[in-house]
Amino acid sequence: MIFFITLIIGIGLLLYILKRLKNRPQRVFFILIIIVLYLVATGKAHWISALVIGLIPIVKKLFFILRYLPIIQKFRSKYKSDSSAKNNNSMSKKEAADILGVQENASKDEIILAHKREIQKHHPDKGGTKYMAIKINTAKEKLLS
Repeated sequence: MIFFITLIIGIGLLLYILKRLKNRPQRVFFILIIIVLYLVATGKAHWISALVIGLIPIVKKLFFILRYLPIIQKFRSKYKSDSSAKNNNSMSKKEAADILGVQENASKDEIILAHKREIQKHHPDKGGTKYMAIKINTAKEKLLS
């Protein structure tokens, strides 16, 4: 009987503390502490060491996968920039002039010179993005048409 009363008080206290903890990392940490204390109190702490040893191969693979994460992000950003550039073909003359840094009624030579200057700054081979290069080329085409 005393076991059930202690159990009910313990669960109530646990729920009260979890409500007081605002962010998720604190809640997760608290729950992990409770689990560890339970395992130690019941004499089953060897489960912790078994769990850690079982996670070692997974962690090794995780570091191997994380090494290639920048490459994966590069491919994702390339795909997003290509798809967004294809979907955004409509550009006003004012927007095109703002991108190149010229007026809307600029001459052909001014547009070509501004395009050359901007594409040199934002070329993908020199640290720029493919998205920006596409925008600059689209702006030139829009102003010259």
